[in-house]
Amino acid sequence: MTRTTLSKRALSRRSFNATLGAAASLPLLGRKAFAFESADVIVVGAGLAGLNAALNLESEGYSVIVLEAADYVGGRTRTFDFPAGPTNAGGQTIGPYYARVRDLADRLGVPLMSPPGRIAMGNYVRGELVSSADWPNAKVNKTVGAERNVQPGAMEFFYLSNNNPLPDVESWTEAEQAHLDVSIARYMINKGASEEALRLASITMNVFSLSTGSALSYLRDIKRLQWGIANTNNQNTRATYGASTEDDGFEFSEVVGGTQRLCEAMAGALKGEVRLNQPVRSISMTGDDVEVKTVDGSRFQSKYVVSAVPFSVLRNIEVFPHFEGRQKDAIRQSAHGNTVRVFMEPTEPFWEDDIGEAGLYTDTAIERVFARSNEEGEIIGMDCWVNGNAAFRLDQLPSESVGEFVVDSMARIRPASKGKLKVIKVHSWAKHSASGCCRHVFEAGQVGEWADVMAKPHDRLHLAGEQTRSIENGMEAAAKSGERAAFEIMERFG
Repeated sequence: MTRTTLSKRALSRRSFNATLGAAASLPLLGRKAFAFESADVIVVGAGLAGLNAALNLESEGYSVIVLEAADYVGGRTRTFDFPAGPTNAGGQTIGPYYARVRDLADRLGVPLMSPPGRIAMGNYVRGELVSSADWPNAKVNKTVGAERNVQPGAMEFFYLSNNNPLPDVESWTEAEQAHLDVSIARYMINKGASEEALRLASITMNVFSLSTGSALSYLRDIKRLQWGIANTNNQNTRATYGASTEDDGFEFSEVVGGTQRLCEAMAGALKGEVRLNQPVRSISMTGDDVEVKTVDGSRFQSKYVVSAVPFSVLRNIEVFPHFEGRQKDAIRQSAHGNTVRVFMEPTEPFWEDDIGEAGLYTDTAIERVFARSNEEGEIIGMDCWVNGNAAFRLDQLPSESVGEFVVDSMARIRPASKGKLKVIKVHSWAKHSASGCCRHVFEAGQVGEWADVMAKPHDRLHLAGEQTRSIENGMEAAAKSGERAAFEIMERFG
């Protein structure tokens, strides 16, 4: 039995004997009332943030218990093993400045590789299938001026990466930048964006709406991505799934076998086991102790606890003392976006019969379809990727119906694909995961209201996870947040 699949009620011999003795002295109360495990720190969530917090704490001699609601480790770094090879549903790439993630991979012997090159993406806009080469002069291209030379899938970066007004990424929470905490739509309009540019950008941005998402938050993420990268004013730069090359200035890596392998290696390096299938019900902090109860009635005690789950999960855990003020509002009200992924296998290279480009940006309900290749450059998979509100709309359908809908939609807008796409799996982060979301989203005005309290410790509870990030992006943000929470607790132990 592996460490990550250890029985969720496994007790050490010492704690078991102590429990048995206490129960024997008070037989009328029953043995189960005293059945608990204890550690210096309990970590809730076995994603990158939680696992890195646990590793840092154990390295300094503290005992740790990690509780995970799902039946696997990795959180939102999920890898599915398909016939064509391992495929990531989250946590795709390791950026050039992901120092912590790269160090973890190196120390744990997890091999990295360069991702396949960019796969061309055509367009289906206003009812017409158009190649990327034909897009600038296409009749259905209703953008204006310089926008006309921008591919629809790159419109957001054209307006938010060119001439990014943030002087540096660290300044995003300073009062001087508060004027940028407006909606993405307002920011783009102020930059001269046409209505059609806004419409096209709304497909690729993982926010609920351009009219609500915070421009400041997006500018922060892009500014961090731009550190040390040449050619940042390339109007067709796409920092998206499988779309990064050295020519762009974006040098990414991927984990051999899928990103989840890194998290599994992290879990395997822990002295204690990760307790799977253990959704937390309550966290009670009284005096110098913390008691954590899981849904099945298991009890755990510690001196401190790390919450490394999204606020969409934390808000459903009973925490005492209760959160208060702005921190309570942030946890209870913050927005969390969703992504629906429909993984497909092409049985024939149908794209050779129309525009010659396997990937497709669309202004339809299926939004974007990415193509995935192997090391030889052969296209082995396709991945429909739907964000934000469009993803929540698809969630109203049964999963099998979502797959059918995507394939049928492809056959309608791209007839050459009819009968040549096979659905492998449908995955919704909101519907099919313990996380209940794919990422935290700042709405306009919320950066100034909440950014300074989202990572603030609450009594003996320390907060980690990508929603508490400051300047880092993606997996590096998660890893850093776990490290930060661990260091905060170490300081309190003294």
